[in-house]
Amino acid sequence: MSLESFEQVRSLLVKFNADCDITFVVIIHDQAGVQIASSADPHPVFNEASRRKRAANVKGIQLVSCEDERDPALEEAMLGYFDGLDIDCREGEFVFKSTRTELDHRTVGFLITRRGEVGGPPTGVPVEGGRTKPQPFEIKKLFDALLYVSLQYCLSPRHSDTFFGLAPDLLSRAAAQLYLQKLSQEATGRMNYGLYELCCDLAAAQYEGRAGAGYIVLAKRGSANIRPSVEFRRPIHLSHNTGARKLIEMASQQFALLFDGDYFYGFVDFDQIQECHQILFKGRGIWTMQRGEQLLAMVSYGTPVEVDRILTKDVFQAHVKKCLPMVDANGLETLWNIATIAAEQPVGTNILFTPGARHEAQRLSSQCIPIRPVALTPEVTTQLTAIDGTLIADVEGNVHAVGAIMDGGSTPSGTWQRGGRYNSAANYVTSSQYPSMIFIVSQDGYVDIVPPMNPKGDKWSMKRYLKLNSTAI
Repeated sequence: MSLESFEQVRSLLVKFNADCDITFVVIIHDQAGVQIASSADPHPVFNEASRRKRAANVKGIQLVSCEDERDPALEEAMLGYFDGLDIDCREGEFVFKSTRTELDHRTVGFLITRRGEVGGPPTGVPVEGGRTKPQPFEIKKLFDALLYVSLQYCLSPRHSDTFFGLAPDLLSRAAAQLYLQKLSQEATGRMNYGLYELCCDLAAAQYEGRAGAGYIVLAKRGSANIRPSVEFRRPIHLSHNTGARKLIEMASQQFALLFDGDYFYGFVDFDQIQECHQILFKGRGIWTMQRGEQLLAMVSYGTPVEVDRILTKDVFQAHVKKCLPMVDANGLETLWNIATIAAEQPVGTNILFTPGARHEAQRLSSQCIPIRPVALTPEVTTQLTAIDGTLIADVEGNVHAVGAIMDGGSTPSGTWQRGGRYNSAANYVTSSQYPSMIFIVSQDGYVDIVPPMNPKGDKWSMKRYLKLNSTAI
């Protein structure tokens, strides 16, 4: 029994839940018993039906079922298998789903354990005979939807060792579509199957040369907490893509477009949508699902983005602490504010942060424009990034030079797969005598931080982050 394709699915799940360890488990049923294998132990274990004993469940694993029908014998077999696995977990969930036909009886599941957590069985869960009962599976976040879609895929009759030609991003796309349907159902009472494709089209479309930017609020018509500022006499169906794009263009920093699951029916003031489900279009094919200011998911050109590729405040400040340990709490806030300003610029740019900014501006004076130190504000940043080159700033956020052409020797950290902006930054940071960090903004909606932060600490790892402005964090 080859487990290669199951491993591909497991790897995809890990990308969307970096804080957990995930183990896939495959169970083949027949009249004699069950055969179980997993990514933790690929050698199948045979469990005879006549010799099953009550499992101790010493690891406190909670079973979560995607189906209504129960199979107590199978539950004991799974928990007994986990008792014998050499995995470091206390308190975790095993989410599983089965298929039962005359020719095929299989169960596939994923054991999800939180790193660093210890303890006994989950509290607040109904107990049956000294053991927690299997809980019903619910989709509450994007990862849950991906988990459900992955189980469906693994049980598909077309499932094969070749991943049947299905690219992982198509699996994640199906999960994001399902998740948005659930959000729409929760907010409007309607599960619209065309909303995801519409959002992807609206994010990619341009209106008179401008990329889309604005909010859609998911809310029932007549909701007590929603009072439209503008209400359409004839609501517009979501199938009218061109009309929907014009409506998004009309949405401003003060008003958001109202959607009831099928129709756009007006505009509402931002003050009324703090706790509502929202869709935010950020231009260049990028849009997000949010609940108030809480980010639920981000989509880039139709494909959801992994959690660890979204540049959040915590991720950025972790980079700063590693690269520039002398920066204090106030400095972290200042540099983050500068990063969000730079990420919103319409053109690409580089910003070098270093305590040696004044000396570097003097040393590179022949290949930059030295200036008197000035704090980076939105207006100043827009002006100073109008030309190519790097801004040289100190760790307090003051710029000392603009348009700098960075130097530095060749380094293994560079790569031919990336452009001159990235490679010149890698060469400079590796060669500089001062602690340095370079924030790189590309026009395609991504940012890089050089040097990259690699949790393993053994190599440079290239990771491009999707940029977020301050309104989505």
